[in-house]
Amino acid sequence: MYNIFLVFELNKCKTWQSVDTAFDKWKITDFKKRMNYLGRCMGNPQVFFGGKEKADREEEFRCRYVTMRSMFLTGSWR
Repeated sequence: MYNIFLVFELNKCKTWQSVDTAFDKWKITDFKKRMNYLGRCMGNPQVFFGGKEKADREEEFRCRYVTMRSMFLTGSWR
């Protein structure tokens, strides 16, 4: 279940700092959960990541999160 207050707060964000601050405020540190919230804010588009995956799974999810956060802020997912 998604926290509707966090979704509302994320939809008002205009910078990557404000997105990260919103997640930090609600104590969401897991990058996979962060990506799920951003996907929810974007209407759950199908997202695919290409390229070679990193050996460190945490680093891989961090890179994917940064990409998804950029898509969210620029609106390129529309």
